[in-house]
Parts: sequence; structure tokens; C-alpha cells
Amino acid sequence: MKNILTTIVFFGAALLITANAYAQYPEDFTKDQADSTIKYRQSEITGLKSDLDKTQADAQKAASDLQQRMAANSQCRDALYAMLGSDRNGYNTYREQLTQAEQELAALRQMSPADLAAAKARVDALEAKIRALRDNKLVLIPEHMRRVQTLSTDFMQMKRGMVPANTTYTVGTWRKDRDCLWNIAKKPEIYNDPFAWPKIWRANMDKIHNPDIIQPGMQLTIAKTPITPEDRDLTGYRHRHTH
Repeated sequence: MKNILTTIVFFGAALLITANAYAQYPEDFTKDQADSTIKYRQSEITGLKSDLDKTQADAQKAASDLQQRMAANSQCRDALYAMLGSDRNGYNTYREQLTQAEQELAALRQMSPADLAAAKARVDALEAKIRALRDNKLVLIPEHMRRVQTLSTDFMQMKRGMVPANTTYTVGTWRKDRDCLWNIAKKPEIYNDPFAWPKIWRANMDKIHNPDIIQPGMQLTIAKTPITPEDRDLTGYRHRHTH
């Protein structure tokens, strides 16, 4: 059906060309001139039909070659997946997981350091996902390798900028541990700055009513946000050694 329609269109166009050309001929056009022109036009039509047949044959051959190449490419990809201990479904799943990890990282990078600290579970889950992507043999595919390397680098940069999660400190005795807010803030693992004791007080005002009095066994929250000028008492006014 398609070939018939093509032929009709072809000859219709040829007749239209002939009609248009004939309309330009003079009225005294002789029979010999007409016969010669018709012969020439028929030759043109034959040549055009030959060109069309050749073009159609070339197009069919190109389509056939493309199908063969696509089949060969598919076989090569399947062989590659098998070498990497996977298959086409595994490959697609890996790419989906990689895209999801990239999207999650982009979302996390929009957060402030404090919000990132609060979203530690999401950060840890993403880190585990990135580790799984690196451990999968499909990462050896060059495109995957580039994406995972970029993902890992960007994740580590984000993590270095995170504020550590809050920790807790159990108050010891004055006799044994010399624990007071001043001495606790001075500890290297806390703030390494005795003047930052108000930061501990403000984070634990529900427990500490008088900053000069803390009780052994108290579980104090140690906020790991950066120390600000408001967090420090440079005069040491509230500092006492009478605990």
C-alpha cells in the first residue's frame, strides 16, 4: 500500500511538472518539437524513478544496518553487565540509585550547618548509599565512575562543613573531678575554652538554675555549634571555685 501511494504521488508530481512546462510552450509548437519534448520528459521521469528506487533501497539497507548495529550493541552491553556481575535490570537500578543519591545530596547541601546536624540520620543514610555505589562493580563503567567520584567529593565537602551533633557530659564530683561549668568548658573535648561556660549553662537551663551549682550525675547537653561572643564570659564574673 505504501509503495502504491508513493508511485501515485510520484507520477502525479511528474504529470504536474509536465503540465506546467507545457503551459509555457508557444502556440506554434510543432509535432516534432512536442514529440521531442515528451521523449525528454519521459527520460526525466525514468531517471527520477530510478533515483527514487535507489534512494528507497539505500534507506532500507540503512535501516537494516542500524537494526543490526543496535542488536550488536545490545549484545555487547549485556556481555559487559555480565562481566560486572549484573544485568540490564541491575544496570537500570544502579542508575536510579545514583540519581537518587545525587538528588538527596543536592537537597542536603541547601541546609544550614545546624539543620544538617539535626538531619544526621539522612546524612548517614546517604553516606551508606554512596559507599554501596562505590562497592558495586557497575561503578567501573566510566560514566558511573565520574558521577560517583563527583558525588563522593561533594559529600565530603558538605560533611566537613557540618556542625557536629550535640553530645552529653556527665558531671563528676568537685573533690575528684573538679567539675564546674568553667572547668568543663575548659576541657579540650568540650570547648577548650573556660570562658565559654555560659554556652553550657544556656543549653541546660532546664537543669541548672544557678550556674554556680551543678550536681554530680547531671547529664549536660554540650552544643557543638560554633562559639559566639555571646557564648563567652570574658570577665569570669560567674566563675567560682566553691563547688
